[in-house]
Amino acid sequence: MITIGGYIHRNELEDLFWRWLHNRVNPDDPEHVTKLIHFNNIYASRYLSLWSRQLFTELAGQTTTEVSIKTKAELKDALVSYPHYHNEHIDELVQNYLKNRELYYIETPIHAKLYFAGEGAQHRLIGSQRVKRARRLAEKASRRIVDMIFNAIKKRAEDYADMRAKQFGIQRSQLLTSETEMIHEFERAEQRIVDDLRDGVNFPRITAPPINDVVGLKVIIEPGQENKLYDFIESRTRSDIFEIEPHHKKNYNATNLVIRARPNKELLVRDPIDPKLVKAMRARGLWYGDIQKEFENFVYTGEQDVYLEIIYSSFGDLLESEIGDSMHETRITNQRSKEEYTGHLARNIEYLVQYIFAFASFPSAHLDECAIKVWAHYLPDYFNEVMKRLYRIEDPVSY
Repeated sequence: MITIGGYIHRNELEDLFWRWLHNRVNPDDPEHVTKLIHFNNIYASRYLSLWSRQLFTELAGQTTTEVSIKTKAELKDALVSYPHYHNEHIDELVQNYLKNRELYYIETPIHAKLYFAGEGAQHRLIGSQRVKRARRLAEKASRRIVDMIFNAIKKRAEDYADMRAKQFGIQRSQLLTSETEMIHEFERAEQRIVDDLRDGVNFPRITAPPINDVVGLKVIIEPGQENKLYDFIESRTRSDIFEIEPHHKKNYNATNLVIRARPNKELLVRDPIDPKLVKAMRARGLWYGDIQKEFENFVYTGEQDVYLEIIYSSFGDLLESEIGDSMHETRITNQRSKEEYTGHLARNIEYLVQYIFAFASFPSAHLDECAIKVWAHYLPDYFNEVMKRLYRIEDPVSY
């Protein structure tokens, strides 16, 4: 189904996605889904913060300052306020940004921390860390699931075409198929999968590529200094490099590393959970036991390893990705506009995954069935009402 590499109890979460896709809800799911999301986010935030402090201190060769941020404006402003160096292109990017900040998606929410080193003229941003927000994670997970099911639909449509070709005693490649026939075969294949989901028939469980960038760091490293990062990973952490993926574009170069880390669980469960979070959990009518003990048990019984992403680039390249032609938000918008499969099944899967993550934050103590059935036809208005009910929002006036 879908694996979230930065989480533990990954298989349990994957199973929950699969069950809810078939509208199979267990009595303990309200508490179960809340633990899977919130305990994982607590755990991920803790091991990421520990990793980040050690890494940035090592790279800077001095004590670093850590600043929490909530919007991309704070990251973009830090970049332009403390440049590592100047050239004509960098100065042009900064001037354009300062003149038209509202065009740079500055209100985009982000749960992140910035790391600074140096004093006076040497004060500079050296990197950042973040745990992907639930909304973005839900969007990415749903797209992976949709792509997986889209491929399954295409495979079934090809099977139908093979059957037609066999009737004529020819290969599918020799079959002359009109556009109308191809659309009909795709719709027939789509409806068959929808029927299987509705009737509880499991079509072969296909595993989508894992999401390994839920937990991530961005590191500013100038060309020729990369060995400092690799040496730290190899000699100072309980980790190994799982994947290396360079990116080269006209004005942007960066390298993505996927790290397989084995956090020190005993160290990470020592601190008590934030009392505000405990109070919020109690207010939802869940968890009357010892939440701290339950968190410890959750951590100790989960997988030993987690996956996190490190993106390293020069200061100029990072600036390009935040306020240049390779701006991250623009790339996301372009990706959304090029989505190949956008039918009602695709929309419902996106609604369902968003609903799961929202339910974890605003659950009911009881759940008899899932509010989103992927085989049903909905208008966006229905999903809006579902989310309003989760968030306990009522229209002030009824007519």
